[in-house]
Amino acid sequence: MDQRLVEATVGAEAKVSIYADVVIKERVPKGYRIKALDEKLRKERTRLEARIQSDARQSGVSTPIILDVNDYTIVMERIKGDLVHRVINERIAEQVGETLCRLHAAGIAHGDPTTRNMIVSAGRVCLIDFGLAYYDGGVEARGVDVHVFFQTLEAMYDSAQQLKEAFLRGYARYCSDAALVIDRVEVIKLRGRYL
Repeated sequence: MDQRLVEATVGAEAKVSIYADVVIKERVPKGYRIKALDEKLRKERTRLEARIQSDARQSGVSTPIILDVNDYTIVMERIKGDLVHRVINERIAEQVGETLCRLHAAGIAHGDPTTRNMIVSAGRVCLIDFGLAYYDGGVEARGVDVHVFFQTLEAMYDSAQQLKEAFLRGYARYCSDAALVIDRVEVIKLRGRYL
């Protein structure tokens, strides 16, 4: 492993250290929890994240290859490329739709499919950060994922409508029940307005 640290970030759940060839994601302790409970939750969530990411990859979704997992840490390959939020266009949005549909077809909801949790590498969209992912192939879970992606587009891009339409083309190409999911997105959007 090349030991040169490229970047390090700390989020709500984990510290991520990016090296030249690998990424190390370590779930950090929560001081407000009872220590035994904290350790148990961090272990379970680390293993679940690794399992879901691996299952997604085996289902044809581009994700980083997991190299090692221990109690609180996942070591995975570093995907070199551009974060989707920096380079998105209609072609990439369409690929995001295809990728998210493949993930959903595998019975997995990403939980946080924002343009910052996707990398364009070698012409493919690669999903990263499965920390909020869970197993659920239902229309509601899929609709929430699509809604989160759409909210990201609306918040960040003047061309949000064109990007959403491109996403839908890609999503519908591989998901036979895409219309059900899109109908649910509208219900979720309306529900969110009154919270």
